[in-house]
This record gives sequence, structure tokens and C-alpha cells, in this order.
Amino acid sequence: MVKRGAASCLLALALPAGAAEFNAALMVAPEVDTPNTASPYYVGPPLVPDRASRQDLELRLREGGFNVQETLRWQTIRDRTPEQHGIANQFYYDGELGDGLGWTAGKKLMSWGVGFGFKPLDVVQRENRRLVNRPALVGAPVLAVERFTADEAWTVAWTHPGRGEGSDDFRDASLALRWYRLSAGGDDLHAVARLSHRRGLEAGVGATRVIGEEWSIYGAALYERRTRRLMNMLVGNGGTLAAADPMSEQVGGGGTKAVAGAQWTGASGWSTLAEAWYDADAYSRAQWQRLDALTASQHALAGIAPAAAIAGNVAWSSQAYLTPNLLRENLLLRLGYDDRDGFRPYAELLATPRDGGRVWTIGAAFEGNRQRLALGLRQAGGADGSAYARAPIRRAAWAEWRLALF
Repeated sequence: MVKRGAASCLLALALPAGAAEFNAALMVAPEVDTPNTASPYYVGPPLVPDRASRQDLELRLREGGFNVQETLRWQTIRDRTPEQHGIANQFYYDGELGDGLGWTAGKKLMSWGVGFGFKPLDVVQRENRRLVNRPALVGAPVLAVERFTADEAWTVAWTHPGRGEGSDDFRDASLALRWYRLSAGGDDLHAVARLSHRRGLEAGVGATRVIGEEWSIYGAALYERRTRRLMNMLVGNGGTLAAADPMSEQVGGGGTKAVAGAQWTGASGWSTLAEAWYDADAYSRAQWQRLDALTASQHALAGIAPAAAIAGNVAWSSQAYLTPNLLRENLLLRLGYDDRDGFRPYAELLATPRDGGRVWTIGAAFEGNRQRLALGLRQAGGADGSAYARAPIRRAAWAEWRLALF
């Protein structure tokens, strides 16, 4: 069965072509995960699948201010029934109110701020930039007004208008403000503010400084009135096993998100990046240790409690690994190369200094006239007892082949 979004896909195809720009692309994206059977959070298939593949037909249409991006998806996951989806990634109209004044209505991507592995100022789109084999992003329903000049832009956006509090931050109705300024030397300044049901007030600033022909430095910081993180409610209440999912969002006081980085790009095509960030929504080292202790006590009930109950509770706790950042403090190092002919290999190291965790990633992209192939391999590990060393997935390998049809 084709699910929601299919109607807008058909509408995009049915619109008269005229002078419209229409593009279509086919994508195949398999992924194979190698489990870490020594992890206390490991639960094997079918509870946690280790193989999946995503097949997408992406459609794009642009005519005047009207823009549509739609995806027809067929997804297969090991030991599960294949699923078909129609996804409306973007569906919006950009209009003009006057000289330098525009408006937007519809569903649109709104990615703000600076950063590579983490973007604190991305208060609307809230993209998880550490995902592997990421599908195309889905925009937020928005009504927006934008004022722009040659070097400055203001945006006021009402996202998910009339919806109220959402199930997560992306789906939460909000009023957001963005200011951006670009100097003649290539430096830029950013400021954002957002008022929402779940977070209250969020406000932050950022900047990028270009140094010579090869270097740039950047940074950003955001204050949020309420922090939120997914916690196991059994931690601290004396319980060991739950009959229903005990993972629930814990709401805390104000917190900060920040990023700082430096990038060098040489004329030879080589580039390096070093970036550090702090995420107040992530776990502290002590919180991970308490979750580890709970998981150990659940495993200690083997032979006493039903095996299915233990496995279910461990699987629920493993949801902590779905968050963008496992710990608050993170350091990313990246080395890349671009031969200007479509070959772009890279290598990355992500470290969590508080517990000695490490994540290594290598990959490459090959891009031609109509085709693109991306390959990647990610390995989690580090010091014994670190969150990444205990991750239920030890290794992930993925590929994405893209063919532009027209």
C-alpha cells in the first residue's frame, strides 16, 4: 500500500509541464550492520534488524515560485514486510511582496546555522548530521516572510501553524526568527531565536571567519530554556524490569549547545577539519553509567525472569543509541580529498573525551555526469566501558547509487 505523500507525488506529475523544470532520479541505498554481541545492549533479530535497503524514486518540479520534491520509497528490512511510502519532502510557493520582501507558504526545508557534525542553530530543521546513508530531508509546514538585501537577510517563520505541541521538536509548532549577514570578505554572521511549546525560548548566535585563501574558523552557541533527553524511568526508581516501554523524555532546566571548528582547504584538493561541540540534551557520563548498571541488573535475572522480558527491556534501553549525540562533549577530526573530477574520499574520527569512546568512518563518493556512487564504513569502539564500545552495532557498511533519469 502506498502511504501518505503519494497524492502530492501524483499531483506533481499531473501539473502541466510548460516552462517548468522537472527532474527525476532513482536511488538504491543498502546498509548492513555488524552486531556487537558482547554489548549489554545487544538484542539480535528480529527485535533489532541488521540489514536494510532503501529504494527511492525522487521527483522534483519547479515552475516560477512553485517547488515540489517528492519521493516514492520502497523499503526492505530483514525479517519484516516490505513497505511502500509516498513522501512529500517539499511542497511550497515562494512569492514576492515587494522589492527585497518575499513570502513562503507550504512545506519547505529550513536549515540554519554553522557546523559540520553538529549545528546548534538549526532550530527548525533539527537535522541529525551523524546519520549514515541519510535519506532526503523532509521540510516543515511553514508560513514565512523574508526581508533581504545584497548582504543581509531576515526571516520570520511560523512552523506547523495551528498544530500545538508536537510529538518531537521538529513537529512542534513554533515561531522562529533568523538574521544572516555576509561581508565582502566572505565572513558571515548568524542569529536565531525560536519560541515553541516543548523548548520555550531558544536563542543563539554564530559566525564564520575566512582567513586567507585556505583557512576558515567558525563557531555558534545556543541557549534553550528547557532541555530534553530520552531516559529510562527505571533508573532511580528502584525497578528492574518494566512491562511497557520505560523510555520517556525527561524535561530539565536551561542548557547550552555550542560548536567551534576550523577548516583548511588546499589548492591540491586536500582538506582537514577539526570540530568540537557540546550538547546539553545528550547524556552525561554519570547518566550512562546508571543506565549500564540497570542493564547489568536485568541480565543478572537470566534464568529467573522470562528471557523475552529481559530482551524486551534491553531493547528499550538501547533506544538511547538513537540520539544524535551519545555524550555531551564531542570532538571530530576529518580528512578529505576532492580531485575535481568527481572522486571524493574522506576519513573521520569522532571521540567522546569523557569516556574514551571512538567512532571511525571512511568513505568515498564517485560522481559522473548522471550517476553518483557513495560508499562508507563506520566502526564504533574505544575504551572499555565507553558508550561507543558498548554500542549494540559494532560496524555499519552502506552504499548509495543515484541515477539521474532526466
